[in-house]
Amino acid sequence: MQADPLTASLQDEQLFEKLAQQPDVRKHMADAGFIAELEKLQKLACEGSEGAGQKVAQAAHRDPRIMQALMALQGQGLVVDESDLRKAESVGDMPRREPVQLEQMLLVKDLQDAEEARRCGNEHFKAGRLPEALAHYERGLDLLREQSEVPASSVAALLSNAALCLLKLKWPDRAKKKATAAIVAIKQAGDTSFDQSKLYYRRALACEELKEFGMAVEDMSRACLLAKDSASSEQHRLKAEVERLKKLKASAEAEAERKQREKLNEKAAEQQRLQGAQVKGGISAQVSSEYLAEQDFSHWAQGRVRDAVIGVTHTAQSGATLEIVKLAEQSKVSASITHKKGKRALYYDMDLHCEWLGKSAGNELSGLIRVYNIAHDTKFELGGDENTSYMYQLGWDRRKTGSWTEELTTEAAELFDLVALKVDGVIKDLRKK
Repeated sequence: MQADPLTASLQDEQLFEKLAQQPDVRKHMADAGFIAELEKLQKLACEGSEGAGQKVAQAAHRDPRIMQALMALQGQGLVVDESDLRKAESVGDMPRREPVQLEQMLLVKDLQDAEEARRCGNEHFKAGRLPEALAHYERGLDLLREQSEVPASSVAALLSNAALCLLKLKWPDRAKKKATAAIVAIKQAGDTSFDQSKLYYRRALACEELKEFGMAVEDMSRACLLAKDSASSEQHRLKAEVERLKKLKASAEAEAERKQREKLNEKAAEQQRLQGAQVKGGISAQVSSEYLAEQDFSHWAQGRVRDAVIGVTHTAQSGATLEIVKLAEQSKVSASITHKKGKRALYYDMDLHCEWLGKSAGNELSGLIRVYNIAHDTKFELGGDENTSYMYQLGWDRRKTGSWTEELTTEAAELFDLVALKVDGVIKDLRKK
């Protein structure tokens, strides 16, 4: 069966080269999400599976950039405004664009001096041009990496500025990594003159956005401690921030406990309904097995979750590794499927305590990541609402200190994504039961 023109155009081996020659499309070619979507559609088109054309059309209707690219391949132009892209992003029709696009990359490509890049970045930041500022800070870091010896303070300053840009651009996960990299660089160099207060402050704000309130309180407390020589007004401001985050942490923990109690109560009520409700007069209403039945898959689910998460490994850019080595006994997994009048319903609730082992430069650190709020009415969403999303908490051996522990404890947060994906795989199999 011959493919439609739009699908056929995706089968071209020179697809990306041709798109790069189209002025309207070229500006999107530095965006990882756009390229990934095109690669997926190209694979779909080349496989020639049934319904490929419909899937390509659906993707084009969701993402204005894809539609623009397909039209360009047909020799037709399509104007895509920034408002179109923002609308598609806001409703989840297209992946969020990278903060630095081709336009900003071209702006900094000829810069050869890291200090000039930092200075220009500061000017763009003051003018509110955050993507341009971030591009300059990133360019400065690239230039410093090319040098054999670089002052840690120069690296940390650019990383700190990049973290601030990413915070304002609403990329808290990346802001957290930048701030951590700056902290590690300063500690490894033993530079006591650099003001680390800002680094911990910015990482605390990133943790807050990610709902990591425990780490946010710790970092803000460190920022306050390191600012002891600052003006009294700054110290008061940071102390107020610590108290604010402590309240958020307490509120989040109380809400999590409340939801856990609600789920336990719902589960108990559901089991009571399955056993048959008491009717007026004290006579038990018996329910036939054809009318209502329940299958308990808790043991099966716990075994599958254990097999799925043990061995999950994250490797940092430095080569440091973190691996899930055990599903602790305090983990709770319940899962059941009910059948009522021909209708099937899946209920599950999980609270996982995963022990991890981190290794960095010959050092080892043991820790635990608790992934909880996993239920039939929640989902994995990084930085999502604590009422509707999976949540996590981190813990580790506090007796061990050093820059290597800073790196490992920050990188340990990456295990959340990996564990959540493994759990979702088990849930997917559970739905097939």
